[in-house]
Amino acid sequence: MTPTVIVERSLPKRDVVFLLDGSDGTQTGFPAMRDFVQKVVETLNVDDDRDRVSVVQYSRDAAVQFYLNTYKTQDDVVANVRGLRHKGGRPLNTGAALQYLRDNVFTASAGSRRLEGVPQMLIVLSGGKSFDSVDAAATALKELGVFTLAIGTRGSDSRELQKISHGPNQALSVSDFTDLPSVQQQLQSSMESVAIVVTPESPTVLGMFPSVAICSGVSLNDVF
Repeated sequence: MTPTVIVERSLPKRDVVFLLDGSDGTQTGFPAMRDFVQKVVETLNVDDDRDRVSVVQYSRDAAVQFYLNTYKTQDDVVANVRGLRHKGGRPLNTGAALQYLRDNVFTASAGSRRLEGVPQMLIVLSGGKSFDSVDAAATALKELGVFTLAIGTRGSDSRELQKISHGPNQALSVSDFTDLPSVQQQLQSSMESVAIVVTPESPTVLGMFPSVAICSGVSLNDVF
């Protein structure tokens, strides 16, 4: 009798960072933003060896609410998302916030597993046009292999959102933050249909990024 062979398929791993517009103009919409983040987190498989989550708020400057390696369970992440308080401040410096993520959040010391080949995902929620340029910082994140989805309200700049996002299909728009549930399924599909494979190069040269291949339309389950 032929023995049965059970092949265990590893679940996908993702490092997911939320960048939330916490400027003065989003105070009334912040509860809806917070609820949306909670709903997305509840679809993830949060665990230290599966999905990791970080939340950052920004206005004039960026403030980390928690890093990718701060919480290891879904319950802890959800509880802390529920407890988020609106940051406030102005102007809205989206470019500086993106650069802050590049330097301080998508790093190994903050819990990023980019060099281990784990997909790096950024979800930006913005309610207005940036006071500074997003070009250089958005490019730097793409070079790092971060797959960005940007969601803006009618107060946002659509061209700016497209520069930030991985591509036009990853720049989503809602009339205001209370309408965020209308794009949750689209966001979910984008998160599930993207695979980012990072190949560390050896030896690593200071200032050089690992080579990155981004494949759309591939389920993470097929890769990890």
